[in-house]
Amino acid sequence: MMSLRAPSPAIRITPSRHITRRSLSRSTAGFSLVEIIVATGLMVIVATGSALLFMLSNRQSTSSRGRQEQQSAISDDIATIQRLNERYSCSSGSASCGISESDPGEDDYYPGGSSADDTFDLDLCGSSDLLSNLVSAINDTDPPASLTALGITRQSPTLDADSSSHRYTVTWIDSNDRPLRQITLVPTVANWCP
Repeated sequence: MMSLRAPSPAIRITPSRHITRRSLSRSTAGFSLVEIIVATGLMVIVATGSALLFMLSNRQSTSSRGRQEQQSAISDDIATIQRLNERYSCSSGSASCGISESDPGEDDYYPGGSSADDTFDLDLCGSSDLLSNLVSAINDTDPPASLTALGITRQSPTLDADSSSHRYTVTWIDSNDRPLRQITLVPTVANWCP
């Protein structure tokens, strides 16, 4: 038979409902004030960093777009100057040098108008007079409206110190007098100089 004995006084049994209440009261208590302050601080740091990155990205995009617009306007002006450079021809002497209405052919660059006449005004070749009418034509040509709207100025062409090279340089500057672009050209007609 089985005997029933009473539990010994050294072993104490705790009712299960006290354990459950303590466990429940700890898990449903929520966050402490310190935890909320730390979490809020972290969120502020992340939000501030994200806002700064967004503003920096936006500023760089705007700056890049502005530089692209400037370079595009300068490229339009360069195309006009190159067209003038290619259409510049001389028939005899510096007084008859000028810009053709259309693209000249090979014979149009010769002073006599014929490739058979291979004489060219050598005095004109050795001086800056060959470029004087071309420089005037470039200065008289209005830059594109977009160039002016962006505050870009085309400086008057400067001639190379060596007049026999027939090189000239055109520079574009911004409103702060910083150079944006520069090209150096030689007119096609100068190819007939010795």
